[in-house]
Amino acid sequence: MHSLTSLFESIAFVAEYGEPDADRHVKRVATYARFVGEHVLRWSPAACERLALAALVHDVGKVVIPREILRKPGPLMPAERQYVQCHTVYGRDMLVELARRYSGLDGGLFELAQQVALYHHERWDGDGYPEGLCREEIPLAARVVHLVDVIDARLSPRPYKPGQSWHQVKQALVEGMFLDFDGMLVTGLLEVESAFLELVQAQTYRQLVTI
Repeated sequence: MHSLTSLFESIAFVAEYGEPDADRHVKRVATYARFVGEHVLRWSPAACERLALAALVHDVGKVVIPREILRKPGPLMPAERQYVQCHTVYGRDMLVELARRYSGLDGGLFELAQQVALYHHERWDGDGYPEGLCREEIPLAARVVHLVDVIDARLSPRPYKPGQSWHQVKQALVEGMFLDFDGMLVTGLLEVESAFLELVQAQTYRQLVTI
């Protein structure tokens, strides 16, 4: 597992090179995914580690997207939005090729990472992309990464927007239950809300505004 950890960390580093905010984002998403695996799904430590590694490379396909589009401060044009959405397919394809090149390593982990890369923007109601999967059609690991990816994106400030308070994020999670997110994951996370907020604060080094 050590060699796989180093490999996946290297993939994430290369994919996010020159984008320090993105680099921190994928690491936080991996950390939060591990937390959900441990505290909500009650998975084994080994399964939680695999989930975290898959989450670490969920956005690897964005390496193909021009930086000027990813950094655009305003709304994307329809063609630009469609191009950005292709990062899910690019990421899956890149991980398929890496699995072929490293065929002696854990193929199951690569398959999990491919699922997460491809499906982490699918929505529970079927209104996501790239395939419009819904409900349990979406792999569970991808549902987890989608949830924590949105949480971190909402909490994190960007050049074009301030970070939201936890109260705002929590409200969005509740409103998105069984629409955007797997409602059972949201419910489970909110049952361990205090422990999760401690983790978030440790990752962001700031006091969350909760009201």
